[in-house]
Parts: sequence; structure tokens; C-alpha cells
Amino acid sequence: MDRRGLLLASACALLVRPAAAESPLERLFGVYVGTARVEDGEGRPLEQRDLDLTIEPFRRTGFRLRTINVSLVDGRRDVPGVVRREVESVFVPAARRPYFVEFRDPSLFRPREELQPMAGDPVRWALVDAEGLHVYAFVLLEDGRFELQEAHREPTADGLALRFLRNLDGVVVRRVVGRVVRVR
Repeated sequence: MDRRGLLLASACALLVRPAAAESPLERLFGVYVGTARVEDGEGRPLEQRDLDLTIEPFRRTGFRLRTINVSLVDGRRDVPGVVRREVESVFVPAARRPYFVEFRDPSLFRPREELQPMAGDPVRWALVDAEGLHVYAFVLLEDGRFELQEAHREPTADGLALRFLRNLDGVVVRRVVGRVVRVR
């Protein structure tokens, strides 16, 4: 085979080579909407929420997680008393570790703020595995007790199953269970 034939064969091989498999994180990227039920630590229902969730790439190796919770009043969101909360976190791979850590984007217009865990700043980290995306937040409270929040997002056929636990000194005091479907 002459040189042109070898180049042509190599180019064809590159074109028909199967694409690399998606990572567990890339499979979660998308925009989701759904609902959740909030329960106390004993499993008693407290409220219903509408949810919007976005998981998207951040830079080359991290991800951004945006969540909008709307606490409904009597199953409605168009009446007084509805509460809307928006939370956004950015995670980047931890140096030489198999997990992600929260990234606080430094602003060019103000001095960099250091995380102060002993002053109540939450420490957040995330794990991505075959089961899904698991985000944790640890907070040391003013009275010396601790709070650990766990948010699990697990793939389903049409979206994600959601499970959130709020632990106060190791005791579950709040649960949120829901599901969202991929819309984009």
C-alpha cells in the first residue's frame, strides 16, 4: 500500500472508530423538572415542592449544580406564602482524590474570601459513581452541634430520583424525596 492509501485508511479508521463512552458525570448533565415531598425525621409529610434542577459542565472537568425549590401552598404556587429558594454550587475535582470539592469562584473586584468552617461556613463535596451524584455539606453550628446534609441524585429511565437527608448530630430531622424528568 502506498503512502496515500495508508493515510486514507487511517483517516477512515478514525471516522468509524466508536465514540468514547460517557462518564457517569456526563450522563447526568441536563435540565430537569419535577416535584418532591418534604418529611420530618419521622416520615410525616410537611410540604410539597416544585423543583427545577440543572447539572452542567464547569470548565473542563468540573460541574455546576443549580436547584430551584418552590414550596407550594395547598398544592399551588400562585398564591401568597409560596417560598422560592435558588441554590447554585460549583464543584471541581479534588487534587489527587476521587471526589469533587466546592469551588468558590474568585471575583476580580473583591478580595478572595477564605472558607471558615469553624465560623459556620458549610464544607461541600461531591461523589460521582455508577449510582449517581451524591453531594454532602457539613456545617458546624454555633452551639457546637453539627449538621450533615446529603443530596442523592440517581438516574432513572426518564430523569433522576432525588433523596435528601438533613442530619443533626447524626439524627435525621428532615427528608426530601422526589423525582425529576429530563427536559433538555
